[in-house]
Amino acid sequence: AQQNNGQNAQNNNGGGAAAALALNPANVQSGSAATGQEAGAEAGQAASATDPANFINFCTGKTLTNGLQTKTGSCNGIPMGDIPASTAMVSSVFTSPKNGDVVAPNTAMTFSVQIANLQAGTFTNPSNTYYSAPQALQGGKIVGHTHITVQDLGGSANPTQPLDAQKFAFFKGVNDDGNGNGLLSANLAAGLPEGFYRVCCMTAAANHQPVIMPVAQRGAQDDCVRFQVAANGGGGGNN
Repeated sequence: AQQNNGQNAQNNNGGGAAAALALNPANVQSGSAATGQEAGAEAGQAASATDPANFINFCTGKTLTNGLQTKTGSCNGIPMGDIPASTAMVSSVFTSPKNGDVVAPNTAMTFSVQIANLQAGTFTNPSNTYYSAPQALQGGKIVGHTHITVQDLGGSANPTQPLDAQKFAFFKGVNDDGNGNGLLSANLAAGLPEGFYRVCCMTAAANHQPVIMPVAQRGAQDDCVRFQVAANGGGGGNN
């Protein structure tokens, strides 16, 4: 019965597998038994951790993520899920503001990003389903959404130290499908005070995990641009 339930779990919803607490042998991935140090490994490559059962008990004794955003850290045992083909990898570019734009302070702004190969508009409850289900595909494309995050660069357009990831001037999850053709936007009605800023998109699967791609050598899935807010600025990123 456990094996049959495991087979039913192949669909997006988990099917009748709620009570199946055993790994279906058909789902064991032999790649997890390899350290990567077998014949042909390149010098300097680290050995991979190994497990004969897909690391299903990796989180034993640890604080489980369990759908929550745990700021003190946690362990998530949910599979990564469906991974798209290399011909359907996510790619993004900001259309507003443009890199180097100067916009007026305290003026409404629209942040817009064009994203390829994302079935946008699916955004689960981040309060209790955070990372709680695998990445899924629809028509070969990742089902999910993006986020817009703006950070103050600290008085310089080109800081030399990484920004504090806990600090942001604006953050918005975009939970709709935009114009239906990949253009997703977020509005900031109050605008921003004078300064230098970076805006980035962070594209995610439905349950907020960063999108997973099929190959290592690729272009980045997310985009960032830098802009200035100054008294002589223009139209709030709407040009």
